[in-house]
Amino acid sequence: MKISLINPPNPEKTGQFRPPINIAQLAAYIRIYGYDVNIHDFEAEGIIDVNTMAQTIMKEHPDVIGFSSLTPRFPVIIDTIRSCKKISKNIIAVVGGPHASGATKSIFYNDIVDYAIVGEGEDSFLELLDFLKDAKDVKNIKNIAYQDGDSIIINPVRPFIKNLDELPLPAWDLLPLELYKDTDFFIGKYMGVNCARGCAWDCNFCASNIIWKRKVRLRSAEKVVEELKILVNDYNISEFYFYDDTFTISQRRTLKICELIRKEGLSIRFFIGIRADTVHHNVMIALKEAGCFLCWLGVESGNEKILKECGKGLTKEQIVNASKILKKVGIPFIASYILGHPGDTHESIQETIDFAKKIDSDQAKFFIATAFPGTGIYELAVRKGLISNLEDIQTFSNYSSYQHVEVNLSSVSDEDIKNYQLSAYEEYDLRKRPISLKH
Repeated sequence: MKISLINPPNPEKTGQFRPPINIAQLAAYIRIYGYDVNIHDFEAEGIIDVNTMAQTIMKEHPDVIGFSSLTPRFPVIIDTIRSCKKISKNIIAVVGGPHASGATKSIFYNDIVDYAIVGEGEDSFLELLDFLKDAKDVKNIKNIAYQDGDSIIINPVRPFIKNLDELPLPAWDLLPLELYKDTDFFIGKYMGVNCARGCAWDCNFCASNIIWKRKVRLRSAEKVVEELKILVNDYNISEFYFYDDTFTISQRRTLKICELIRKEGLSIRFFIGIRADTVHHNVMIALKEAGCFLCWLGVESGNEKILKECGKGLTKEQIVNASKILKKVGIPFIASYILGHPGDTHESIQETIDFAKKIDSDQAKFFIATAFPGTGIYELAVRKGLISNLEDIQTFSNYSSYQHVEVNLSSVSDEDIKNYQLSAYEEYDLRKRPISLKH
């Protein structure tokens, strides 16, 4: 069987551009078992036309096509699959990722998709391929969903993979490596690295727990550095974006990774995401010495009540202390904020903007609260009747990457939220500092 895995484009070209390591990991996994697999990264290639994508995919004559789904890209995925099936009605379409796990029933809109992967994908996708190849009944495969007549069946959950070190390294040879560049932060081409899966916290705006269920699994420091060495030595890549929700969640592992990077003599630069309560002076010094040139600090709000109610589990004092450590150590950082939280008022939003100025990060991002499927905000919006038809693709046709008001659970009007975002950026752009691209 021939398998094509697809990273769909972001039509709005908003949000962060990331190499699709999740797909490359899945490709490497099924390739071990003899499947002929390729990857189409349409985001990197800048292709957004549905017919062009379908023609490109079907030139490979795949038996199965698999899409990674984020909610803003879901309508494009459906249209692309529809176009692929016009070329070959026998093609099997599978959709996984956050949207498939958070709004599973919507995947089967208009009978276009054959199967959804709900949750962690490697073992379920492999088992699905094996059963399809042998024409066996797939209805007992855990972590998959399918349509049976007028009913949508979601099978039981499969246990998580216990040891992430046992997974193969991503199939980088299937990716367009020369296209992974971001001149705002990186000097040359860069690569994403997954060092862990899951987040221990439960923020109501975040989709991480849709798949990982607040269970954090860490790859060993040795395996992470082995991956870095291969990318440096075999692919001539020395700049990295670590995708972990919180890279510094384990002080011991973080320090071990830094120690091994220095021991191996790796001259690299890397960008990480952190939480304020995991920022410690000794850890940040070790990170800087190992090559960390930038941190992403999720702040979310400058109002104590909102911070508590959104599930962030942080206080303003912790955030201020973390920013002081980062400045003292000399690691630039981007702080991110969300405007329009459930319960946000004019006063609390202004408090957030004022707090951003107090934190005085090198750069700041001001996002609009978005009810992504599976998040606490989404469930609240459903309960309040603000999202009604969960099976209709049109429910998700206006979603974006935190750029506009799709569902408003604050006490501020849509227009005012957008104006707050605009004015926050205008005010902060006057003080933001460029990120140094020097080693």
